[in-house]
Amino acid sequence: MQLPLAERAPPRVARAPLERCGADEPLHDYILERYAPPAPPEGKLRALNLFVESLADAGVEREGLRVIDTIREGLGPHRTVFGVKSHTQKGAEPGWELYFYDFERVHADLQIGRVVELLGGLLDVDAVEPWPLPWHMFSVELSPEHLRRERPASVDVYLDMRSYKVRGTSWELENVYTFHDPRQEIDELLHRARSLVHFDHLRWNLAHVLPPDFLAAHRVCVANKRRADAVYASRVPTPALTRFLERHSFPSALSVFARRHAAELDHLLWDVGVDFQGTDGELRFVKAGVYGSF
Repeated sequence: MQLPLAERAPPRVARAPLERCGADEPLHDYILERYAPPAPPEGKLRALNLFVESLADAGVEREGLRVIDTIREGLGPHRTVFGVKSHTQKGAEPGWELYFYDFERVHADLQIGRVVELLGGLLDVDAVEPWPLPWHMFSVELSPEHLRRERPASVDVYLDMRSYKVRGTSWELENVYTFHDPRQEIDELLHRARSLVHFDHLRWNLAHVLPPDFLAAHRVCVANKRRADAVYASRVPTPALTRFLERHSFPSALSVFARRHAAELDHLLWDVGVDFQGTDGELRFVKAGVYGSF
């Protein structure tokens, strides 16, 4: 009798070689704050590999790698945060975001205009800073269309716990947010969650938007956006990342990658977040994001 063959995990989608950590690899969360790894990182996989896998799954690995290489060459390594976004709307494209931080404004090489210029050979980024503003971070949103130069990308600028969407010379308020330590500030966190326009705490269990993996996180961010509310959890371990990828509408290639390489990702802590709407009486997750750095 012939025994069934063991089921094999699908191969990687990306063609680029896997990147691995060095002996003194610095690891950062999604506000580019360094954290101590929960396991030795040397020789294990960088978070960037998940980003590249998502680019490959969307058919833009080559274009995305050129952006990554350009940023690392222009700004140096370990200075950029990436976000991999999943949208639940039917027919919505995958998306990504690149975040650049300078809380103390001490890095002369990090200016909105310079990053726009740095990416100018690869992307059309349409954003103008009217005068020097006291931002602490900004980001560039990407989609397959942006990476193929089929339309210009916008920039989000963050200052004083709020963000603005910038298209050309137009600035539109996008987001107001707060950070909370779920161990020491649970009352403030629950107050924020119960005050969300898009979450009816009298009808719905708060665990829908604050699951155990979020309450065990380093910090939780609660955000009020123009058309949704959102919650983010920072520094969650890889098993929690995998559950998040499978719970929300991410391509299966990403959860397969996380499970297949779990032992080589156990040194990483990830950041995750969800946008949701509920003012019509039905709670819907409309966007989810996973964050790492390179």
